[in-house]
Amino acid sequence: MPRPVTSQMMEFLRRELAPTPGRWQAAFRITLACLICIIPIMVFHLKQPAMLIIGMFMVTREDTSTTVLGTILAIVAATLTCGALLIYYMCALDLTWLRVLCVPVFITLGLLMMRVVNPSIIGLGVAICIGFGVTIPDTVGNIEVLNRTPIHYWWAWTLGLSVNLAVQSLFNPETSRSVLVRGLTARLDAVEKLLRRLAAGQPADPGPSSLAPLALAGVVEPLRLLKMASPVDAWLKSHRAEVRAQFIVVDRLVTAAVVLEEQGVPSANEALQQRLRNLADACARWRAAIKNDQPPENSGAPAAGAATMTDPQVLPSLAEMERAWELMPLTFPGRELPEELKLAGHETKDGMLAPDAFTNPEHLHYAIKGGLAAFICYLIFTLEAYPAIYTSVITCILCSLSTVGASVQKGVLRFAGAVVGGALGLISLMYIFPRLDSLGGFCLPFGAAMALAAYVNFGSPRISYVGIQICLAFCKCSLQTYGTYTEMRVARDRLIGIALGLVVFEFINNRLWPVRALETTRAKLASILRALAKLAGLPDTDKDHAPQLTEAYGLRLHVYQEFGTIRELLESAKFEPGAPRRERLEAIGEAAQTLFLHQLAIIQHRPDLRPFAAPEPLRAASARFRAALAQVLLIFSNRVEGEPEGPMPDLPVALVELEKTVATQIHTVADANVAAQIRARLGLYQEAVPLVMKLTSLRVD
Repeated sequence: MPRPVTSQMMEFLRRELAPTPGRWQAAFRITLACLICIIPIMVFHLKQPAMLIIGMFMVTREDTSTTVLGTILAIVAATLTCGALLIYYMCALDLTWLRVLCVPVFITLGLLMMRVVNPSIIGLGVAICIGFGVTIPDTVGNIEVLNRTPIHYWWAWTLGLSVNLAVQSLFNPETSRSVLVRGLTARLDAVEKLLRRLAAGQPADPGPSSLAPLALAGVVEPLRLLKMASPVDAWLKSHRAEVRAQFIVVDRLVTAAVVLEEQGVPSANEALQQRLRNLADACARWRAAIKNDQPPENSGAPAAGAATMTDPQVLPSLAEMERAWELMPLTFPGRELPEELKLAGHETKDGMLAPDAFTNPEHLHYAIKGGLAAFICYLIFTLEAYPAIYTSVITCILCSLSTVGASVQKGVLRFAGAVVGGALGLISLMYIFPRLDSLGGFCLPFGAAMALAAYVNFGSPRISYVGIQICLAFCKCSLQTYGTYTEMRVARDRLIGIALGLVVFEFINNRLWPVRALETTRAKLASILRALAKLAGLPDTDKDHAPQLTEAYGLRLHVYQEFGTIRELLESAKFEPGAPRRERLEAIGEAAQTLFLHQLAIIQHRPDLRPFAAPEPLRAASARFRAALAQVLLIFSNRVEGEPEGPMPDLPVALVELEKTVATQIHTVADANVAAQIRARLGLYQEAVPLVMKLTSLRVD
């Protein structure tokens, strides 16, 4: 292997296996649950012991609230599917032609449920159980036991999940509420540190403590956790609107702080330094108040006076942070939420099915590809009388993902985990288990393997699936029988089955409706650019600005979600050809992120400068500039998506026109505060234009 590849692999493992807060504790809890389950497995010789163990790895999350929800949904999915399998065995078992035809139909149906059913864990559970269930009649020697097999699967699945839930409830102090509180306090702590550095005249820290990652990550994940955990957490259910509003306000604070960090603060302006110190103190009070669930007192942050209006660069972001300071106490329980936060906090309810479940053909294409690949693998292992490689069918189901790159990535992780787990299993069978003669002795190597698998499982998404496969492969080797076992074909057959499934599925996936990660990335980038165009083109009105800010916040959440999807797509695109193209799309994404933060600063500045306060010629010039900016972003979105382009407006010319209008009209404004706000808005536009020009100059193909 070439040295650079080896170095990259070692760096990847070093980064992904590095300890993170709570990782060892989470691995310990899973290991403890596995060791507890080993006792009934060995004492009562339970059927399907691997299924009993693997369920714990699939549903356990960072906090107990989502683990409870996942456990309930997983048991519901297993109950429905095992009941359906019993009916299937009674009706179709003696009709070979019907049983064979049902294999692709059932697997396709299960994959379709994975795609369109909410929450997706129900569809995943159904698909996996169906995949196992339809292959069982061809892998067992005695078909008389089939009427009990679904019950064995259900009991093993339910027992393992129940034991794990008990262990998590007893030993895991984390709840969804504590995770959300930590997310809020971490953001406030980062903002406070930045404000104190700026107030002291120190440069912002460009290292990992920078606010930019928090700003770009947004609050989509915390809000998703809030939505998921509310049904099982009574406090979150009763205070859901307030917690959501707190995240909205803190998110506005973070994004304004990032822009402020880039612009810098003149150290000579004592009034600005005092405002920064007051806001830093307010962040400290908010952090303590959120931890104690007590509303903070608003004091110490003065209104911006004439002395602080002399720096147009600092004014908009700092004013937005002070608005967030005023809104924060209103987000605590017992306070009336302002209309602005009520509208922005409104969320649509998800149904049991995706909104485009019956209109998007990609869902059906996805299910047909996976079902066809699984059926080919089924025919191969049945016609060759090689039932031990039935894992090829399961591989087709599990690696059936939305893009070619994502499928290859998961296939690589699945195979790597099977190799590591199989190797550990073989070493245990050959050198460790023959020297053990008690259940206590067996628990030592078994617990060590489960600890390794759990530690990997609680890593990032780039490696966590390897942990599940290590667990499953080791259990297949060590729990295949309850007596002395020296046959080692199980590890070999599992690897052959996984390899067969990967080869067949990738062959189908690359030729039948292929969906490339890079093409999907282009579509998502185009969607982001259209959202930025909408942000730029939002009308400025003399009426209540709350509806415009609410619409802007909806676009903001949409952009956050799309950026998160793009990060996942670019990660999976590494497993597709076209590295130069991926790098160009990454550059476009980074430039769009920077522009997005400045767009937010412009939108949040609108309450400071109402249209009626500016002269009519200035309002018209500003509207023309915003229209030109929106048009440029729309045209560039068409270029990114590969659609026909129209003529692109000359944005620098539009800015020059606006600057001339400001220069001629600013003297007609009698209010010094309004004049300063006009200069501040112009400064934001002047910062945005170079960012837009840099973005549009980047190559797509």
